[in-house]
Amino acid sequence: MNKNAPVSQSEILFAHLGRELSATSSAVAAAEIILKAADEQIGWQACYLILYDPEQGGRPRPLLAIDTINNERVIEYNVVPEKPSENMLKAIREDGFLSLYEDYFDIAPGLSFGDRGKRTLSQLFVPVRTGTRTIGVLSIQSYRLHAYDEDSLETLKTLANHCAGALERIWAQEALVLLVERLKVLYQAGHDISASLDMEELCSAIYNTVVKVMSCDDFVIDGYDSATNEILPIYAIEFPNKRVLTKKYYADHGLAGKIVHTQSTLLFNSVAEMNESDINFEFSGSGQEGSDPVKSILAVPMLLHGNVIGMISAQSYKENAYTHDDKYLLELLASQAAIAIENSRLFKTIQTLADTDPLTGVLTRRKFFEMAEHEFNRTRRYRKNLSIIMLDVDEFKKFNDRFGHNAGDLVLKLVATQCKLSLREVDIFARLGSEEFVVALPDTQLDDAVQVATRLCKLVEETNLHEAGDFFEVSTGKRAEKDSVKVTVSVGVAMCDETCKNIDMLMDHADRAMYSVKNTGRNRINIWKNGA
Repeated sequence: MNKNAPVSQSEILFAHLGRELSATSSAVAAAEIILKAADEQIGWQACYLILYDPEQGGRPRPLLAIDTINNERVIEYNVVPEKPSENMLKAIREDGFLSLYEDYFDIAPGLSFGDRGKRTLSQLFVPVRTGTRTIGVLSIQSYRLHAYDEDSLETLKTLANHCAGALERIWAQEALVLLVERLKVLYQAGHDISASLDMEELCSAIYNTVVKVMSCDDFVIDGYDSATNEILPIYAIEFPNKRVLTKKYYADHGLAGKIVHTQSTLLFNSVAEMNESDINFEFSGSGQEGSDPVKSILAVPMLLHGNVIGMISAQSYKENAYTHDDKYLLELLASQAAIAIENSRLFKTIQTLADTDPLTGVLTRRKFFEMAEHEFNRTRRYRKNLSIIMLDVDEFKKFNDRFGHNAGDLVLKLVATQCKLSLREVDIFARLGSEEFVVALPDTQLDDAVQVATRLCKLVEETNLHEAGDFFEVSTGKRAEKDSVKVTVSVGVAMCDETCKNIDMLMDHADRAMYSVKNTGRNRINIWKNGA
């Protein structure tokens, strides 16, 4: 090696360039250094440097775009492409190219720099590569005819290759810092997610976490029932932050169906990618087939002990919204969410068992008082109506003694079922104990409550109890008379008035009215009226 060989101007420039790039940790500052070097070596009137990794995907990240307007160089802050342009893709595909135009021509303002309505006449586009990895595209442009040639293209390629390593280092450092910050968000949200046993609160915490770390216009959490092969809706949000209800469907189609059967993450960054998939999407909310605004989808399975229990999906109205980092973060969140959602489901199951009478399937005494007291307080606060119906199966002890407790239990089930089917969704129906039942009727005045009580009384009397008779015959070998296998109820009705200081007093009024029937003939209703 000749130590005395003269150092070229290019070598001096690249050495100086290397020192400047090694001293900065800002990608934007690095872009300024690189574009300044391109101007010194080749010259330009417009330029940009955009980071984009085709393997990682996502939206391109413009570092710097500059145009010349009225002989002044202006930084363009609105150059924010949702997807890589055709020129970017061509530069990556062809390892750079030169474009020369013979005259100005009008183009859409959205395709030009700044506020210009005319395109540059000389353009160079080159990929920025480290080894085999593409990390961006560098372009310099001129409004002069034939400002560049093939030598200019090679010079710009050399510059891009020389700067690629430093730019990759800076991008990786920035990406790592950003990833760490997003991981901190997940860590901080972990307590809220794991602490809540209420499904709605839990899912809301998961959604709010996703919104903080990635693009998310629509959001879905679905459960999966492997026994029935059904997708069960748990939580869904539609832009702008609107809670929507979705329907269950068989897992033989749809995004969630694909996720739960493959147990794999799916990432789509364009409508074209969705259309190329073999998924028959299940549309929900206001989005219908052909009009759904979603352009990017990231969907991950929720796995627990090796079994899939559902899916979480973030969806964006922008193309190229998601990257592999987003995939990693959502998979990480889904693993935590799976445990929390299963805990919530188990808690609800246990709570339902505690609130449900094991024989009849209606509410327990404890749960009734909890709900009825809430309705009583609401009634007093908002001056609403509240009525109570007490029902007691007539001479049930004699029925048990004659036909046996198993037949008696069956009768209680049938009576409870008939009554429950005849009541509204908002009505509170429970078994108080033994053969006694109670109904709280929110927003119901006395006359309407009497109609309900009359209907229930008649329904019980007409209930088909042949099954109980057959049960008696099988278990005892004796045949029961048809008319003897029947039951009736005594019913008391009361409405909340100024004398009712609490729910117990209101129930006491209905209870007294019922026992008045017990003492005067049974199988009818009685209304509490000022103690009468």
